[in-house]
Amino acid sequence: MESLTFLDEHHKTIQLSIFMGVFLVCLNIEYFFGVTEKSLKFKNFRTNLLFIIPGFIFQTLLGFIFMDVLVFENIHNYGFLHYIGITSVVAQLIISFVFLDFFYWLYHFLMHKIAIVWRFHAVHHSDKILNVSTSLREHPMETTIRLSHYMLAVWFLGPFVWIISLHQFVQVVSKIIIHSNWRLPDKIDKYISYLILTPNMHHVHHHEKQPYTDSNYGDLFSVWDRLFGTFYYLSKEDVVFGLDVKEFENINSQNLRFKNLMKIPFKNHLSNK
Repeated sequence: MESLTFLDEHHKTIQLSIFMGVFLVCLNIEYFFGVTEKSLKFKNFRTNLLFIIPGFIFQTLLGFIFMDVLVFENIHNYGFLHYIGITSVVAQLIISFVFLDFFYWLYHFLMHKIAIVWRFHAVHHSDKILNVSTSLREHPMETTIRLSHYMLAVWFLGPFVWIISLHQFVQVVSKIIIHSNWRLPDKIDKYISYLILTPNMHHVHHHEKQPYTDSNYGDLFSVWDRLFGTFYYLSKEDVVFGLDVKEFENINSQNLRFKNLMKIPFKNHLSNK
């Protein structure tokens, strides 16, 4: 129990350490095995790194509210898991990961289908040089929407705090890996991707043309895409990163600066997908 208490108290520091470690490892793998030539262009990398600033502010502000409410739920045994009498650590762990993963799939699906929120998510998809830094490329409005969705799902469940800390760690690692500019060998990916989301799958999601852009929505598990018919596969030679949608022509420029990316969702030409 001491280790779980330590995880609760220091999860942000541990999460940052894990993020930096995995980020640097994937960065080096990209350098030697990247599927895109010159995937580590400095201007693109610098632009994506700037998203850390608003992301940190919004996540910090929402994080305090999130954790306070979750701790309150734990103290008073609130939440659906407690309501139906599930107090087993193993059961809570499994249910939480499966439930939160499905709700992320649903959130991601809706971000692509609802025009008013797609315009914010399009900033992420606009990156024509997919690499580890793309995992940071998220408009602060999308950050707010994503975290609000996550918070409501967690509050509904009311699991142990350390389970959510662990889930966030796994999410961070997965997010960096699937956006990395390298792929698993096809034979290995074939079997792993039956259960777990892989870079190969997520690369297809970042392909510029439909229906591939609207596919492979998963976060950790790939089963939802296979179950709901949104799973697609493309060889690395066929994947072209970015957005090839008429309404988003201005997004496709590699020369767009950070401040312009922040303004793009509010342009009139982004009225629909």
